[in-house]
Formats: sequence, structure tokens, C-alpha cells
Amino acid sequence: MKNRGFFIMMITQIIRNTVLIFAFCLSTLSVGEASLPEISIPTQYGKVKEIYNAPAVAQDSLPTIIHIQDAHCNYEAQKNMAGLLEYLVKEYNLKLIMVEGGSGDVSLDFLRNYADEKTRVEIADKYLKAGKIAGEEYLDIVSDYPLQLYGIEDEALYDAHMAAFQQVDSFRENGLRDLAVLSNIVNNLKPHIYTEELQQLEKEESGYEDKTISLVEYCQYLNGMGNKKRLVLQNYPHLTAFSEIARLEKEIDFKAAELQRDALIKDLAKLLDERGVQNLILMTQCFKAKIVTPEKYYSFLKATAEQKLDLTRNYPQLNAYIRYATISKDVNAAELLKEVNEIEEKIKEALFTNTDQRRLNEITKSIQILTKILNLELTPEDYAIFKANKTQFITASWVDFLTRNCNKYNLALQPSVSLVIDGNIEQLESFYQLGLEREKAFIRNMMSKINASHEKIAVLITGGFHTPGITQILKDKAYSYAVVTPLITQNSDSSIYFSVLRSGKNRPQEVLSEEE
Repeated sequence: MKNRGFFIMMITQIIRNTVLIFAFCLSTLSVGEASLPEISIPTQYGKVKEIYNAPAVAQDSLPTIIHIQDAHCNYEAQKNMAGLLEYLVKEYNLKLIMVEGGSGDVSLDFLRNYADEKTRVEIADKYLKAGKIAGEEYLDIVSDYPLQLYGIEDEALYDAHMAAFQQVDSFRENGLRDLAVLSNIVNNLKPHIYTEELQQLEKEESGYEDKTISLVEYCQYLNGMGNKKRLVLQNYPHLTAFSEIARLEKEIDFKAAELQRDALIKDLAKLLDERGVQNLILMTQCFKAKIVTPEKYYSFLKATAEQKLDLTRNYPQLNAYIRYATISKDVNAAELLKEVNEIEEKIKEALFTNTDQRRLNEITKSIQILTKILNLELTPEDYAIFKANKTQFITASWVDFLTRNCNKYNLALQPSVSLVIDGNIEQLESFYQLGLEREKAFIRNMMSKINASHEKIAVLITGGFHTPGITQILKDKAYSYAVVTPLITQNSDSSIYFSVLRSGKNRPQEVLSEEE
């Protein structure tokens, strides 16, 4: 047994011996699995959505990829991305940034020679607000960091995709107008066809989509409805865990948990042998230095305290926090959203009482997906639904059903076919298919560049639509990666994005002209 005096002496000794701390922690982390370097993003810039650790055999030979999901032409997001990238440069020695929208070397560091820093910041900020440069280009212009911006596009595919965009853009407004008319008819029919529970489910779903209710609130609602309809919620582990995390967050006194952690460390120091105390102090220092993750540290504390101290009775807030930290590591954001969509459909199916309700729901979903397609907001999951059920998106197939029910419920509405939508279904599919082809080119060009550069860490910036495909390929190729999103509190002005797409891509020349 070691007394308090020995404990304090050991703390002093270990704090002075920084090399020993790092050596111990690194050896601890290497047991059993290879670990991705701790990616810690300041909350004012964004957050880490997903981390994947490749098998240990690939850790030494392949770099870590930080995939940043780009919010195109959102000034706030681009400014935060610049801050995020600067942080990665300082903390992780980032040098290589690979981006969509260009090919080969697309660095703008040559513009640094045209003006002093203050002038560069003023002009770059102006172009960032106009959507003519992105966050990584802004940082490349205003800073003195040795960055390399590298475009990973296949030029022919990019040009074909832009040509397909011009086609879609030519009928986009008319298509959206037709969909708005049909959506209004559908919404007028819902009070007559849907039950109150179905209407409430749609209200909650719309609130989540419109961000008037949070993901936490929506998941709690879905959990409640799932239990009510006796669905097997164990089939949705990420949703269940996320709801549990939200519950614990409300109950935990985080300050008290921290105080109880310190008390536990002191109590354990009195009960452990010399080797145990040394390990305890080393792990605590590694945790405070952010060398080990919270979940690893608290799992260590819990395992060390077992059969020695009663966490539930004597350290209740800490015990709740350990459960919180343990559950948090198991929630994958992408899998959570998939489960949200799945349980929505399961609940709806449990609520349907007739075929008219199902048909109205199908038309609602089709209108939502077509609207996302025209607004360039489609998710890969939605595209898969669209591609597998194209006939379901033909508006002519809706008109008889809508007309019959408008007459049945005495609604003075006249549903009509959208010739714009029905006549361009193939063009819409082609546009998104080209996007997926570009995605494959991203990976080929990225790997070629990484092999030539020998960097240990690199950033890949693309739109969020490409994330599932890119991360799956990175897994298949045994790359470790983290998915990061810049902080966004304000909605994008989509008109800026569409304006930039229509104007072409010779942005560096425009910026150079302004500088001169």
C-alpha cells in the first residue's frame, strides 16, 4: 500500500519525466489494435463525425486521410474550414490538401507576391463571400504555410458533369414549380387520408428536416413510437445508444463527475501497489495530454477500480459519465442516420391502415427526392432509391390517384402531369451517375498523389454526397481516416452556389486580376 505522500511524490516525478509518459502511453495504445492519431478539432471550427482505424499492418505504410465535407459557397463554413485547416497545419504538420473542382497543382500561393498580408486578407475575404474561392484557397492566399493544393478531378469527367448540370439547370426552376404545385395538393389531402398519428409523425419529421427540433428530440420521439408499436429497437443499436447518451447528458453533473474522478484516483492510490499507482498516474497524464481517448481512459479507471471500490454507490456521477463515454464511442453518425430512416419507415408501416395512405406516402417521398435532385441536395441513399424505382418518380403515375381523392373529398384542385419532370428523368439520373464516376476518379488521383508525396497525413475535401463512397473505398484500401465537418450555424444561399456553377471554374485567374 502507498500513502498520500508517496502518491504526490510519484506525480511530481512523472510530470517531470515527459518521455516516460509518452513511451508508456504509446506502448499501451499499441496492444491489440493500431490507433488513428488522436484527431481533436476545436469546436469553433467543426467536429469529427467518424473515425476508422485501418488494420495494424497498414498503419506504417499508408497515410491518414482527413476527409472534410465541403459546404459549397457557405461563407461561414468556408471560413471555419480555413481555421480548421490552419489548426491541422500547426498541430499535425499538414501540407497536402486534395480538392475536387480542379486537376493537378491548383495552389494559389503565387498570389502572396502581389500584396501585403492585410490586402490579401481583404481581397480573399471578398472572394470567399462571393463563393469564387473556397476555404483552402483562402488560407493558401493569406498565409505563409508551405501548402500544396492538388486537384483530383478527371478533366473529361468534370467537363461532362458540368455539361450535365447545365442541362438540369435549364429546366430546374420549372421542375421545382411543378413539384411545389403537386406537393400542395398532397398536403391538402393528408388531413383527409392520414390518421392523427401519421400526421404527427410527418410533423415531427418535417421539424427535424427544418431544424426546428433537434436530432436528439427526434430520436427520442422515434424511440417512443417504436416502443409503442412494439418494434424491436435492439435492431437499431446506434439510435438506442444515441437516445441513451441524450438521457445521460441531462442527468450527469459534469463538474461533480470530474471531482469524483479526482477522488477516485486518490482513493485508488491508497489501495494499489507501487506498479499499479505508477500505471494510474501515467494513464492520467496521458489522458490530460490527449494522448489517449476519454473512453480508453475511463475504461482503464473502471477496470482498475473493479473489486476494490463501489463506483455506483460512492462515485455515482463518475459512474454515469463512464457509461456516457463508453456508449458515445459506439455511435457512428452515418449509421445513426441510416437507422433513423429505417425506423421512420417501420413506424409508418405500423401506422398505415389502408392502401391510400401508403400511396400518398410514396408520392410524398418521390416529391421530396425529386426536389433534392433539382436543388443538388440528394444523398447517396436517396439516389439509390431513385435509381431502383425510376417509374415511381413519373408524375403521370400519380395523377389518377390524386384526382380521384380530390374529387372524393371535394377539394377544388386539379392535379396535372409535369412534362418537365417526366421528360427529363434520364437526364437527372445521368447527372448523378456522372457524379459517382467522378468519385472513382477522386480516389485514383488521390492515391497516385499520396504515393508520390510520401506524406503521413493528408486532407481530402469534397461535397458530402461523395462521403459514403469515398469512405468505403478508403476502408477497402486499408486507409485510416477521419470524417470532419466545418461548423455551420447559418443556411447556405443556394443562389451563390448555382451562380458559381454557371460561371465556370477559372477562379484563380479572376483572383489574380483583382490582385493586380
